[in-house]
Amino acid sequence: MHLRSTVFFPSLVIAVALFLSFAAPSQTSLWSGPKPHGPLKPFVLVMMGTLRKDDGTLDPPITFHDTLEKIRWHGHKAMRRVAATTLPGAKEFTRWSTVVFDERTLLPYYTELRRIDGAFMRREFDGVHVKETRTGGDWRKPLAPGSRPEIATSEFDLSEPAFAWAEGVGLPVLLVLPLSDGFEGAVPVISGDRSAVAPCFTGPCFVVRMTYRVIGREEITGISGKLMRTWKISVPETGFIFWISCDNPRLEGVTWPAFQGGGRYSMGPAVKN
Repeated sequence: MHLRSTVFFPSLVIAVALFLSFAAPSQTSLWSGPKPHGPLKPFVLVMMGTLRKDDGTLDPPITFHDTLEKIRWHGHKAMRRVAATTLPGAKEFTRWSTVVFDERTLLPYYTELRRIDGAFMRREFDGVHVKETRTGGDWRKPLAPGSRPEIATSEFDLSEPAFAWAEGVGLPVLLVLPLSDGFEGAVPVISGDRSAVAPCFTGPCFVVRMTYRVIGREEITGISGKLMRTWKISVPETGFIFWISCDNPRLEGVTWPAFQGGGRYSMGPAVKN
């Protein structure tokens, strides 16, 4: 009897350990480099994004409305980020990006991209299992006025837990990190390309590693309109550069390459007319 108990107990421990390893991703497996050091704080940002073309000319600025709030999502402590854009001279939103993610792990529960013409793409996450619902056709092409596109639904599994970087978790990832001189790391992100970081507009999606590194400190007058000491952070795989305030982490600036036509966008404070 004693022998049977001795054999059973280690077996039970191993079984429980294996279950836990599959049940929830560890912070160690998600984060290469220093791990997050504190909770995210809600924010409300209104910013102007301007495209500087390769010939040096500037496009009229686009207004970005960006909010992060704490919510409950099916019993879980979560956060919801909603980013919406208003075209030059307009007053209504033309595109929305919504992401709901776990407050502790930052892994996604729900993402949605939506345009004013009615096109949308929604994903619901249950661990690595993803249910995708979207309007048919190419998300990047506008819908014809009055059209009624088909609604397509599909399901797929990610190869491992990953962050919804392109859908809006990129900034929260940087805000929770203990940034410092020489800081660098990497995280798994959802991608539309198996070997590069790219938006995934139609599943199944892939998981790739995305790196980031602090390339120095800079004093800038950024989105807050105040002179701030910031960490300048490069994300090489995407071409993004962020400026995060040193003392009370918040976004003060960001630039990124235009996906079509060349040039580079930069974000600054909203200008009141």
